[in-house]
Amino acid sequence: MPYHVDELRREEPFPVTPETNEHAALRFLVANHDYGFTPSEIAAETKITEGSASKTMSRLHEKGLVSRSQGAYYVDPERVESLKHRLESLDAAVDLFDDAPDDAYANAGWEEQLSELDPGDEPASGETDDTDAETLVSNQEANDEA
Repeated sequence: MPYHVDELRREEPFPVTPETNEHAALRFLVANHDYGFTPSEIAAETKITEGSASKTMSRLHEKGLVSRSQGAYYVDPERVESLKHRLESLDAAVDLFDDAPDDAYANAGWEEQLSELDPGDEPASGETDDTDAETLVSNQEANDEA
């Protein structure tokens, strides 16, 4: 029996927000996955304060993202690649939005910055210009055959 795509994609969202202490700590542990670190050591290697490091590591442990043994936190070797890819995806999303231009629609009066359209160029209400669509399809088919 086939499965609906929604049933196959029931993955929970990644429980770490970019640019947070959790993100910094997890990134550090993934990058240094061959070792376990105490919260103090993690604080010394990241921009997390020593007072926040213990709480941050406890949250990551509760979320099942890191393991703990003898007071040291580490990433399970079987999860390193998966976590690395998730963190890279988060970083890419942050970079994308940081590089994107400001949203002009968020500013009052944005509609006044649009150039005027000549009402004579627009099809009547409800009509479409099928000729242009047909031409595009024909041109695409000709290119595909070539």
